[in-house]
Amino acid sequence: MRLQQLTGIIIMMMCVSCNQFRQSIHDTLYGSDTDSSYKNLPKSQEEEVITTTSGSDTSVSAHISISTSTTTTTIEHSNGTTIVHNSHTTNDNFLSDAIALLNAENALRALPAFAGKSIYLYKAIHFYNDGRINVTIQHPDNPEYIDEYNYSNGKWEDPKPVQLSVHDDIKKALISLDNVNFVCASAVYSNYNRKAREVQGAAPLTHIYGIFESRKLIWHPQSINGSREKYFISFNPSGGVKDYYRQ
Repeated sequence: MRLQQLTGIIIMMMCVSCNQFRQSIHDTLYGSDTDSSYKNLPKSQEEEVITTTSGSDTSVSAHISISTSTTTTTIEHSNGTTIVHNSHTTNDNFLSDAIALLNAENALRALPAFAGKSIYLYKAIHFYNDGRINVTIQHPDNPEYIDEYNYSNGKWEDPKPVQLSVHDDIKKALISLDNVNFVCASAVYSNYNRKAREVQGAAPLTHIYGIFESRKLIWHPQSINGSREKYFISFNPSGGVKDYYRQ
């Protein structure tokens, strides 16, 4: 079970930076000051507990339980907030599988072209529930070039050159991979579907994408369309609900 313990810590720490630990935990849990539908979530009866710290007087316990189909990571903060994250091990639900998303990011970082170099994503990244990821990345040797990278069947394909215009401002649409954690897409997926289940006629997500503007990540989609209602929804970088209201 040691591997699952380490995985739980990695998922927790990748989505939340130390200097924003308290607020990010709260945002991922509650979405906003009025979004409290994750309170008092039940815990698994079979779990292992890891305690770590971040900052002064701040403790976190990660409870990890394993079943044949789901890995559940429950993160408890000392202020009483709780996050429950389910990682399904089936291959047909990629967006909910935090482990698979983490593996995809690690595989990208391990590509020979990026050895010893920083990775900068360009414009957008797309995640699909069938296991695909599409992203454009600044060329590691020529900053004026952009390449398209596609991930499918558990591996990254060879990059493809992207044709640019002289009017494209590359620097404006770049963001470091260090600021885009793939596992946080699973939090977006979970939080979106949690809200969509409350809206009659709303369909679950099959595609999540992030837009990069001024070196910031903005998650999409930002609307939930039901048969009778439409809601606006937005997320913070770690995948917690930021704003949610009926339009």
